[in-house]
Amino acid sequence: MCWQRERFTFYSDLMPDLANRDPEYLKQTLTRWFATQLPESADPLCTEVSAPGGNGFSNETIMATISWIEDGVRSAHKKVLRVHPTSHTLFLDARFELQYKVMAAVAASPANLPVPVLGAYETDPEFLGVPFFVMDHVEGQVPADNLPYTMDGEGWVLKATDEERERLWWSGLDALAEIAKIDHTTLGLDFLDRPEYGKAGIDQQLGYYRAFLDASSGGRPQPSTEAIWQWLIDHRPTTEGPLGFSWGDARIGNIIWDNFAPAAVVDWEMASFAPAELDLGWFLYFNRQFTEGLGLPPVPGFASREASIARFETAIGRQVHDLEWFEVFAGFRFGVIMLRLTDLLIGSGVLPADTDMGTNNLATQFTSMLLGLPTPAEMDAAAKA
Repeated sequence: MCWQRERFTFYSDLMPDLANRDPEYLKQTLTRWFATQLPESADPLCTEVSAPGGNGFSNETIMATISWIEDGVRSAHKKVLRVHPTSHTLFLDARFELQYKVMAAVAASPANLPVPVLGAYETDPEFLGVPFFVMDHVEGQVPADNLPYTMDGEGWVLKATDEERERLWWSGLDALAEIAKIDHTTLGLDFLDRPEYGKAGIDQQLGYYRAFLDASSGGRPQPSTEAIWQWLIDHRPTTEGPLGFSWGDARIGNIIWDNFAPAAVVDWEMASFAPAELDLGWFLYFNRQFTEGLGLPPVPGFASREASIARFETAIGRQVHDLEWFEVFAGFRFGVIMLRLTDLLIGSGVLPADTDMGTNNLATQFTSMLLGLPTPAEMDAAAKA
């Protein structure tokens, strides 16, 4: 693959940060807001704010330390605020409240699945100008996207033992299966159904990401992504697994880990109703993209694709179908997201206007390779000829 390592370094430049918020004013604002949530005697005080780095693009995230008095003792509490995007929207539509409602539903479900403890959801613009919600901070580690955990020799994943990485992989896969076993009809999340894009399941997934691609491309040629799309249409599964609840962004980088086991499953903004293959395909695709797609060997201790599929099937009590299709669909979806992300980076001045990142990126490169298609660079050149 001709992927350039340095292309990963731009990610942090789009990460939501506190550059547009005065830290002192923010601390005062959060002190005022927590005063509306706690008894008057609590006397809350925000003493620290910061922005995390390393993962995620779709929301502004603020880490805050709040102290208050309880039973006569002042103690400090770490909180995480997710804030509605103010300068960019990564997805086709910013349904910010979705992730809060989904996490609340998962927390109330019988699933053995850790999610952060939620606080209040605030809609009053008086405080941050946009809606936000609060969660308890969860201690742990997160596999990095920038650089990917498979490339960062100083990162905690590659510095772990094979046994520790094996525990991470299997426990992550087990969490994925736990999600697949949730009865989606009992969650009270009917709003996840988007009939304007088709029937819930594969129809709706294809409809949504087709609309996402059309909106993001703005009429610009997308030869690789269109070729992948055509393959998906030509090879669409003739049968479909049972409709269920889908995490959406199902990968180890969206789990907070403690002792190589999930401490919290996060980032639910891509949640939907879909067969379990959607999440498993995304989970496997991303690990393959960060290894095969970068010309790197498998991560020692991580299970093989075949062993992972077998364990997942045992956990959910049925065989999975057409998993190659769902892995290719994962690459297509990520390619569409990368197209949108590229435009955001151009608009923020991080990338030049003439960059080819929107069409020639890790997602289009690796997925084209999986399908035996010409490289994105070759297809771009042919389209311009």
